[in-house]
Amino acid sequence: MSPSSSSPWLRRQLSRRGSAAVRSALLMSALAAVFVAGCTDGGGTTRSGAAEGKPTASAPSDASAPSFPPSPPAAAGCAGEMLDHRDIRHPDLGPVRVFLVRRSGSDGPAGCVAAVTGSGRALAPVEVDVNWSMEDPLRFAAPATDSTKNLFVVYNPGRYDGVLVLVPTADGFADIGWRSPDEHYSGGRFAFYYARPVGPGKDGEYAIVHYIKGCDPSCAEGATAKVTLRWDGHDYLPTG
Repeated sequence: MSPSSSSPWLRRQLSRRGSAAVRSALLMSALAAVFVAGCTDGGGTTRSGAAEGKPTASAPSDASAPSFPPSPPAAAGCAGEMLDHRDIRHPDLGPVRVFLVRRSGSDGPAGCVAAVTGSGRALAPVEVDVNWSMEDPLRFAAPATDSTKNLFVVYNPGRYDGVLVLVPTADGFADIGWRSPDEHYSGGRFAFYYARPVGPGKDGEYAIVHYIKGCDPSCAEGATAKVTLRWDGHDYLPTG
């Protein structure tokens, strides 16, 4: 029997079944569209889980960075005019600011090197004789430090430049070791008068070229020897 010749009841049942099939097909098509849209990167949530178009959070700022004073505190023992400073990372004390100071008054050496830690503790100062009539007689080497973590300061007491080396220790910097307690320029363990820093070289370290003036037959007529000093982990020693 053909559908056209079936009873009205049968025709109604077939019509209902056809409508259900259509609705089922439409529902499956809609679900498929939602599934495909959800798997693309064009909207909703990306595969990394971040909301599309939502700005990512920036890296937090370093709230632990120390706030150094603009000039040495009174505890540093270097009262006077602050000429320059450098911020370095001390291998034992962390961030440290080193100041170059023109001392006020006429008593004692005219120059001073002061340092303050990130916690505000003043380190022992280094006093140095400086002649302010010379051009730029107290200055940092450029760069101020090398791969040894030592810090280099150039000073001029009146004729030739010299080099101060601040060598980090557990509680600050090593004693310069001036040869005489009455003057602070002619030399010491870490002070070299009539000298200049050279480098840093390929190894990242400064060498110190030290000129030694002889006094035979007189200091004015004596020969000048040139010695290159390099760091051995403890001292600056002649090479070659």
